[in-house]
Amino acid sequence: MPTPRLTLQHIHIHNLRCHQDFSWDCGEHLNLISGDNGSGKTTVLEAAYILAYGRSFRQAKAPQLTRWDEKSFHIQATIQRYGPLHIRVDGGKGKVDMSLQGRKVAKRKDIFEHVSLIVDAPQGVRLIDGTPGERRKWLDRLVIASQTASYAHYQGYLRALMQRGRLLRNRASAAELESWEQQIVDYGLVINQKRGVILDKLNQYLAAENDWLDLPFQLELIGQGFENKEEWLAWLDGKRDEHQRLGRVTQGPHCDRLKISYNTREIRVCGSRGQQKVSGIVLRLAECAVLQEAKRMMPILLLDDCLESLDHTRALRLLARLGKHQGQVLMTAPGDVADDIRQHTQHLSLNENGQ
Repeated sequence: MPTPRLTLQHIHIHNLRCHQDFSWDCGEHLNLISGDNGSGKTTVLEAAYILAYGRSFRQAKAPQLTRWDEKSFHIQATIQRYGPLHIRVDGGKGKVDMSLQGRKVAKRKDIFEHVSLIVDAPQGVRLIDGTPGERRKWLDRLVIASQTASYAHYQGYLRALMQRGRLLRNRASAAELESWEQQIVDYGLVINQKRGVILDKLNQYLAAENDWLDLPFQLELIGQGFENKEEWLAWLDGKRDEHQRLGRVTQGPHCDRLKISYNTREIRVCGSRGQQKVSGIVLRLAECAVLQEAKRMMPILLLDDCLESLDHTRALRLLARLGKHQGQVLMTAPGDVADDIRQHTQHLSLNENGQ
């Protein structure tokens, strides 16, 4: 039985960045957007992302997204999810309004809980060569997306950290501190357990990719672990003076580091630029698989400039792998690279759009 998947069927963009009026009917599987630099290839992926999350993966605000000399932008699209979802986004004057099936939604989660898009882009989150904080946040967002009840545990953990810090600054009594330290440990243990489940799943999916990767890799969470609850509580108790002086807790889930490595060596250090690029895309494919398993629906995968820094052999390997992907893929490439794809790939359905 085929995997249920989200599919972007049609999108219309008005006054978003360089696009004044742009319409596109997408293919169900692989879609290539090619063109010169500045023609708006990435903007099409950006528009698709905004449809789900109401914001850009390039961290731009609504006024920055609007075309020159215009006051607002609009995006309309039809996404297939069992049945058609009609989504509209209106941006301008510092805010973004979203509508689903013709009705304005009060909260963005009313849409992104049903529409999942995963993006790999040079201007997005940098998993391989970014900061440890970026990688940790990526993992936590995936934990929350695949196990929605986890959000309350993250909120509880961060609230307990802040309350303990406030009490330390005010020289509160040990009894007041103990109640918040208890919550830090209780929530922290749950977060560690849920992270472990997702890491195991990601590593299983990554191991399945080893047959075509020249640099097989795995994920590992690095941090100061505690043997049990009592040891963690005793550590917090003994570090109160130090944490009061520093103004922060120096160990715990909020400080852990996600290591992406090959034979214990981090890819960001030992991998070439091409190996890093492929590794980042493979992580996104594993992320798709985790969400598909959790939500019974394959997300849409957005790959911006996915052949950047790849030699001919690696590019063909990647294209062959994307050809086997069960979900819809929207990808961009410069015009000269697109010609090379046509020459060597028969199974790829091309949809060229430039401005």
